[in-house]
Amino acid sequence: MVFRILRIRLLLVVIVALALFRVLSVVQALIAALAVAVVLIAVRKAVLKALAPRFSAVCQVRVGDRPLLAFAGSQRVIRVGDPDTGDLVGFLKGHGGWVNALCEVEVGGRPLLASGGDDRTVRLWEPGTGRQVSVLKGSRAAVRGVCQVRVGDGVLLAAGGDDEALRLWEPGTGEPVRVISPGAGGVMAVCAVRSEGRDLLASAHGDRTVRLWEPGTGEQVRVLTGHDGWPTALCQIRAADEVLLASAGIDEKVRLWNPGTGEQLHVMEDDFGWLHALCQIEVGERYLLASGGDGPGVKLWDPTTGERVGTVGGAQHFLGPFGCGWVRALCQIQVDGEPRIATGGYDKRVETWRLTGQNT
Repeated sequence: MVFRILRIRLLLVVIVALALFRVLSVVQALIAALAVAVVLIAVRKAVLKALAPRFSAVCQVRVGDRPLLAFAGSQRVIRVGDPDTGDLVGFLKGHGGWVNALCEVEVGGRPLLASGGDDRTVRLWEPGTGRQVSVLKGSRAAVRGVCQVRVGDGVLLAAGGDDEALRLWEPGTGEPVRVISPGAGGVMAVCAVRSEGRDLLASAHGDRTVRLWEPGTGEQVRVLTGHDGWPTALCQIRAADEVLLASAGIDEKVRLWNPGTGEQLHVMEDDFGWLHALCQIEVGERYLLASGGDGPGVKLWDPTTGERVGTVGGAQHFLGPFGCGWVRALCQIQVDGEPRIATGGYDKRVETWRLTGQNT
């Protein structure tokens, strides 16, 4: 509407100005006005394309024994699709802003979908029916990450965002449990990581640190330093008989840490661009770490050695010089019983990619 109004007004101004000052004939004035209209239409299309819906979160969620794929982004709607058929089976509506994060959380023995967004809320959904179970409020700014973390025999839902706080809720009741405010800058990502028989809560912060917390008490366990820029993605990864923590960010590096000691074990450098997404991939009896960002494709790493073992395709963006890249979200998904990587990014599509074959 704004572009249409501006276009009409500018055409009128051009025609009137040219007529008043007799710079051009009527025909020439109309041609000039038409040229201005064409330019404005092209600019409008370019702006709308740049701001068009894109996907910033993907997550596998179970409905019974059926694995489905949830994905969301700038359109405020969470879509749920069947990866076997490619059909959309649900639309979860309720967020008032961009959806930044998704995760599966177990409540009373049933899997629910948790989401966090720019509207400062965390929401719980029944993915099979689309019913919104609860809205968890308290955040004073956009929520960037959500995750489930086990505490004793139960689970808590953790979230962090631009208000520089970590918040934990009891997902079954929606009751707030704890707020942790470390004063370390905005929270870019959160994840649970197993260490010494218990779950710790990991958080990535704007002061370039990764921090580990005891979720039951809110006590800070340790601070991991080494990133040269904001860490924007976290995930737990199995390596041989160990469980490690992976982090990545705008310093274009993936780092592997021992969460029990805080030791940095490997630093893996990507080819190009900031990194925004990490996930663990299980291929047979082997675990790999997948990373995605502004560079071409999704990289696969061996967490035991820190070596890169392959690349699979990534999302496409109309500005992408390599035709694939600009990935903002990753997860593993089963398609007809085959493990694949699901990617979401700036091309307005969610794709699944095979893990076996010539790319790996």
